[in-house]
Amino acid sequence: MTTYSTLSAEFYDLTDHINNAEATAFFMKKAREAQGPILEPMCGAGRFLIPMLQAGLDVEGFDASQAMIDRFFQKCAGSGLAQPHVWKEFVQNFKSDRTYGLIFIPYGSWGLVTNRADALQGLHTLHTHVAPQGFLILEIETVASVPQTSLGIPHRGVRIRTDGTKITLDTRASYSLKNQLFESVCHYESIIDGQIVATEDELFQQYLYRESELEVLLYEAGFTQVKKFPAYNETRMVDVNTPIIIYECSKD
Repeated sequence: MTTYSTLSAEFYDLTDHINNAEATAFFMKKAREAQGPILEPMCGAGRFLIPMLQAGLDVEGFDASQAMIDRFFQKCAGSGLAQPHVWKEFVQNFKSDRTYGLIFIPYGSWGLVTNRADALQGLHTLHTHVAPQGFLILEIETVASVPQTSLGIPHRGVRIRTDGTKITLDTRASYSLKNQLFESVCHYESIIDGQIVATEDELFQQYLYRESELEVLLYEAGFTQVKKFPAYNETRMVDVNTPIIIYECSKD
């Protein structure tokens, strides 16, 4: 795991994502409709998991980043939530005696599984843990999401902590058309009283799917019903120019 170490996880957690309110409403609705417990693999610092726990839903999760898990528990302690079932795990290694009415992975996190064999193994694993009447929901970013005008250009982001100190992120992105791999070389700095007190380097990689590519893997993994639509509108159709696709999959 080369992404989402300490500063990276904190910077991400401080970032307000585009459509965050819309995404939260969408996944909360799906969670409330679920027939059975809920699982969020790749749950990060709890952007979706914590509101679901606060709503009293039976939800648990895991993430491959220990730094993300640590931030999750810090936030839980601050919000007074009871100790939830959240742990460190890679999705392709996940095993449980439970099956779930809903398993969901939002915000394109599935693209962090950049190896096709690992992706297929992960989908097989998720299929095993979806209850007979349950659903898997995956949100992916596609090749249509590549920011062509900003590739190769240095960018700086700044996030302010509650105490007024800062984390900065300097990035330079590239995209391999052949490998469908978006990469960003990242350098983080923690700045307190105008002084750099910690740094962190990261190579962020994300696999971007073509419009009908993921559903081939989903069927191969054993899902029999696959519905797809643009985020977060179930009434619209997907085409080759759709940058974000949501897949809702079931076994029958």
